[in-house]
Amino acid sequence: MIRALQQLFWMTMYEWFDALRSRRAMVVFLLYITSSICTMYWSISMLGRMENQLASLLQLPASDRAGVISTTLWQSKHFQGLMRGVMQNDAVFNDLWGCHPAELIYAWFLFFYMPMLVVLICASRIPEEVGSGAIRYIVVRTSRSVWILGKFLGQVSMIGFAVLCSGIFAYAVAWWRLGIYLPENLCLSMVIWAVKAWIYAIPFIGLVMGLSLFTLSPGKSTIIGILAIMLCFVVKVVLNHFGELAGWWSFLPFLGSILPSDYEMLLWRSHLKPVASAACFLVTLGFSYLGLGYYFFLKRDV
Repeated sequence: MIRALQQLFWMTMYEWFDALRSRRAMVVFLLYITSSICTMYWSISMLGRMENQLASLLQLPASDRAGVISTTLWQSKHFQGLMRGVMQNDAVFNDLWGCHPAELIYAWFLFFYMPMLVVLICASRIPEEVGSGAIRYIVVRTSRSVWILGKFLGQVSMIGFAVLCSGIFAYAVAWWRLGIYLPENLCLSMVIWAVKAWIYAIPFIGLVMGLSLFTLSPGKSTIIGILAIMLCFVVKVVLNHFGELAGWWSFLPFLGSILPSDYEMLLWRSHLKPVASAACFLVTLGFSYLGLGYYFFLKRDV
C-alpha cells in the first residue's frame, strides 16, 4: 500500500515535471489567467453600463468609473429580477444578496467557461502517451491504475493552481478598475470563487480523461470531450423539462444526479454545508467517470 502511494505521488509529480519541461504548464496558466483577466475586465465594464442606465433612470449624475453606485443596484427591482432569473433558486439568491455585482458576473462566467478549458487542457494527455507507445515503458515500473490516477491528480492539482492564480489576477484587475470603490473583502471572495470553480471542474476532468481512454488520437479525444460536455448540459435541460410532466416521466429528472451541472447551484451557496455536500458529490463523480473509462481500458492491449 505504501509503495503504491509512493508511486502515485511520483506519477503525479512527473505529470507536473512533464508539463513544465514541455512548457505546457505555462500554456495552462496563461490560458486561465488570460480568461480570468478578460472576464473580470468585461464584468466591470458591463457593471458600468448597468450603473449608467440606473443613474439615467434615477436622474443621478453619471460617473466615468464603475462601482460608484454598485451598492444601490440591489435596490433596483430590475436588477433583482435579473439576478433571480439567472440563479433560478431562491436560496442562492438570498445567500448572494448584497454581493458586489462585478463579483457575481465574474463568478458566472468562471463557471461557464471552466468545462471547456478542461477539455482543451486534459483531453489529449492520455492518448498522447498511449498512441505513441510511451505507456509501455511506464507500466513496466508501475500499474495502469497508478499511471491513470497519477495523471488525473496531476491535472486536477495543476488546474487548481492555475485557477487560484487566475483569481488573484482577477482581483488585480478589479483593484485597477474600481479604485476606491473596491470592496474590502473582494480578494477573499475571488479566492473562494476560484476554489469553487476548481471543485466544479473535477468531474469534468474525470469525464474527459475517462473518455480519452477509448481512443489513441488526441484530436478525436478533444472532439469527444467537447461533445460530451455539450451533451451533459443538453440532457440537463431536457430532464428539467420532463420534471414538469406527470406520470413516469417525472422520475427522469433524478437521472440528473449523475451530471455535474446538477450540483452547480449548491456551490453558489454561502453556507458550508451545501458547498461541502456539492464538493463530495462532484469529486465522487470525477472518480466515477474516470473509473468507468479505466474499466474498459484494462481490456485493451497497450
